[in-house]
Amino acid sequence: MDLKNINLMNDALFKAFMCHENNRELVVDFLHSVTKIEKEILRRGVFIGGEEIPKRRISTKKQMTDFTVNIENKQRIIIEMNQRKDTSTFDKNNLYAFSVIVELSHASMKQYPKVIVINLDNFNYFETDKPLLTFKIRDEEGHIESEMYESIHLVLANINNSKYNINKEIKKFASFLKERDLEKLAEEFRGDEKYMAIIRTVEDLTMDEELIGFYSYEEKIRQDKQELEYSKERIREEGLKEGLKQGMEQGAKQKAIETAKKMFSKNFAVEEIAEFTALSIEEIEKLREENKD
Repeated sequence: MDLKNINLMNDALFKAFMCHENNRELVVDFLHSVTKIEKEILRRGVFIGGEEIPKRRISTKKQMTDFTVNIENKQRIIIEMNQRKDTSTFDKNNLYAFSVIVELSHASMKQYPKVIVINLDNFNYFETDKPLLTFKIRDEEGHIESEMYESIHLVLANINNSKYNINKEIKKFASFLKERDLEKLAEEFRGDEKYMAIIRTVEDLTMDEELIGFYSYEEKIRQDKQELEYSKERIREEGLKEGLKQGMEQGAKQKAIETAKKMFSKNFAVEEIAEFTALSIEEIEKLREENKD
């Protein structure tokens, strides 16, 4: 794996990074800053990379979260890395959350669950300049109906927007995820013992042969998808250009025909009409015959 092209948003590497024991305190600091849940509670949580979502039917397709923290008192934090734009991404993530809420509710009705979904948004789905967005179930007047569900979006592209006073732990974590060059990361975090240790952990992960296999496979799929989308876009662009060209040609042709018809009524000669409209003699003769009918 090229240390100058490390993609921590890659599914395999992201899960391995989040679940690594050496990174536990980093993840705890980040989650505390985002959710305000006490660090000690988070430390006691169970960290799972790729937890299967409870299925209500046997025939339902298996669905997996990117990363989950199971906390006491029926609380769950689901973290989803949304690397590429997909209009159905957040609908899928919400379904994950509600599936977990239903499952936890069935387990016991003595205490209601709470599920927090943290979306790491790499493509600014809502086209905002804010680094953090929070959603809850509200009515049209803004009243919160239930505390069982909360969705938080960390917009990675906006993490350095000086208009907003973003928590330093969130900012550092997001910056770390975005950077692909480990040497630049080492330079940026020089003197920060916690992050320097994390960088060494990422270096170790890049030498894990099994992980490299998953990483390379996923990156190949990603590149293939990008090339396919690029090809589709080129085809669409060429199609639009050709369609526009054809439309303009058809429009000009129709205008020439209408002009020729008017010139018939003024007794212009066929040659004069051809010169003025750029229609061929044959086209004008045929048009005149049709016009007689």
